[in-house]
Amino acid sequence: MVIQEELNHTLFHTYVYLVKANKPVGPRDLMRGANLSSPSVAYRNLQRLIDMDLVAKDDYGNYIVKRKVALSGYFWVGRMLVPRFAVFAIVFFGVLVAEITVLIPHLFLASPVEESFWLLTAVTVASAAIFAFEGWRFRKNRSAK
Repeated sequence: MVIQEELNHTLFHTYVYLVKANKPVGPRDLMRGANLSSPSVAYRNLQRLIDMDLVAKDDYGNYIVKRKVALSGYFWVGRMLVPRFAVFAIVFFGVLVAEITVLIPHLFLASPVEESFWLLTAVTVASAAIFAFEGWRFRKNRSAK
């Protein structure tokens, strides 16, 4: 998608701030909210977002999101931007909780547990940890660019 390639770090944060604000925002408010260096940088980013047809300017000189688009590696939950890896991590942590709830009675009653169940639990722990780490790293890399 063309929009994905045009969104650099500051433009990405500008757009995300506008979506989360959910109200008309001026360049100075945007500068403060998105941690931009000056109002001119905010204004330039707003102009680029207007050119991409993502933002519109109202009669009072404020800017509002015209349409919400999918961003690479993320998806929107309401106005919250969630990394895709975080969803997989949550699913694996949920499966891990289910496995542990099955495992605990066996351990307290000292009944035998199959080796395959231990292997399944180990794979689930590893998968949950990997996806959680990748989600954290993806979010950190996107905010540090």
